[in-house]
Amino acid sequence: MRTKTVTLIAACFFTALGVTSCGTTPEPDAAAQPKQASPSSPPAREFDAHDCRALLERNYEADNAYDASTDAECADLSQDEYVEIVGTVIKGHKDDIVEDATNETAWDIAWEATDKKQQGVVCDRLSMDGALLVGQEMMNDAAEPTGDEIDMAQYYLDEKC
Repeated sequence: MRTKTVTLIAACFFTALGVTSCGTTPEPDAAAQPKQASPSSPPAREFDAHDCRALLERNYEADNAYDASTDAECADLSQDEYVEIVGTVIKGHKDDIVEDATNETAWDIAWEATDKKQQGVVCDRLSMDGALLVGQEMMNDAAEPTGDEIDMAQYYLDEKC
């Protein structure tokens, strides 16, 4: 790709100087004629590994993780390059991932220990009022709120209800 870009830049440069591909200057009549802009579209943006990683980071932060290997930002990478970038993103968030897994395990245990009827009540409440409101109320009722109450309510709504 880089060679094509350099070739294109060189061609544009020499055309702007009035030099043709064979190394001669155009005839005076041709040089005097105004050049019309070509109707071609702008060149497609080239993406690299940094763009792919930025996309994966944005997706992680938005809680929208998916295989982005065919997205424009990652499509030109080899499978090995893509896998390496995914690994780098995951390693960068390993503490978050471990903490989430630990929380979810504890929440799963608490859910399973809850009576089925009460689970239904929780799901109804989450469906009606939403995880944010229910989580905030849990924080207000907690002796030592951790801030995880909203995450827990959202987890129950998404995964259990």
